[in-house]
Amino acid sequence: MIPVCWRYATSREQAVEYFNQGFLKIIVNLDKYKTKVPFELWCRRVMINTIIDEYRKVRQYKESIELKAREEMAQMQPQEKTLSDSQEEMLDLIKSKMGFLPPVTSKVFNLYAIDGYKHHEIASLLNISEGTSMWHYSVAKKKIREMIKESVQADQLNERAS
Repeated sequence: MIPVCWRYATSREQAVEYFNQGFLKIIVNLDKYKTKVPFELWCRRVMINTIIDEYRKVRQYKESIELKAREEMAQMQPQEKTLSDSQEEMLDLIKSKMGFLPPVTSKVFNLYAIDGYKHHEIASLLNISEGTSMWHYSVAKKKIREMIKESVQADQLNERAS
């Protein structure tokens, strides 16, 4: 049964977790097994259904976190600031590079750098620790800086070639 779990898992730990949850369901529901179906196929079906149930729980949890964050952000009014043209261009460039970041890292960067939230506020909005929020922000800054540097170098190469 562990190969079934491996096919659906993203890590060894997750595969073991799926296996343990599925095996527990098999033991608990052993009285529901009908001999019409081979035992191994029944176990495989229980295991796959357990994995699907776990996936749905995780997806639903992530969606509820995003909804909660959106609702709380909507309640707070953003502060209006006027930016110069060069600042607007830089902000647009940064926002375009944010699309290449992992979702949570992008959200943390957006909330901290652009919307002005504090790390403790972000932590409560996204249901993560304050340290995790700081880590995501640090990773986002580093990756965006690298992407902008690569973009500028590519533009310079194109100008030289012209």
